[in-house]
Amino acid sequence: MEISSKKKITLANNLFFEELKVYLDKGQRVTIRVAGNSMNPFLKHGDRVVLKPIENADLKLGRIVLADTEQGYILHRIVKIMDDEIWLAGDANLQQIERLKKEEVWAIVAEAFNDKGKIDVHSFLTINAAFIWYWARPVRRLLNWIKK
Repeated sequence: MEISSKKKITLANNLFFEELKVYLDKGQRVTIRVAGNSMNPFLKHGDRVVLKPIENADLKLGRIVLADTEQGYILHRIVKIMDDEIWLAGDANLQQIERLKKEEVWAIVAEAFNDKGKIDVHSFLTINAAFIWYWARPVRRLLNWIKK
């Protein structure tokens, strides 16, 4: 039985993500809305992402994952993979990089949607554009400084 409701409820982040992890641990996919702007310009606040449980084969550069960090839950892009460590960065972040153990990554974005339709987050073009954007961080910092 499927239950659908238009009623909006608000939960504390820790409760929401604990419940989300239950579904992921059962192998189910979960759709959530992006909150915040750390993944601009590739994902924006309000876009929807379909999360699926993470598998080792999913751990590839450029993939967007959900992780549980000391600072909270984040949806960021994999920018470096080492033996037992993964580095994540939000596309809009100019400096911050999260260094995590692989087991702190819970899920991967399988699909994403905005108001116009599907966002192809795994295409060669999108991932390469995201890395060009990432490597341009020093220039983006300088431009931000000049704007201020």
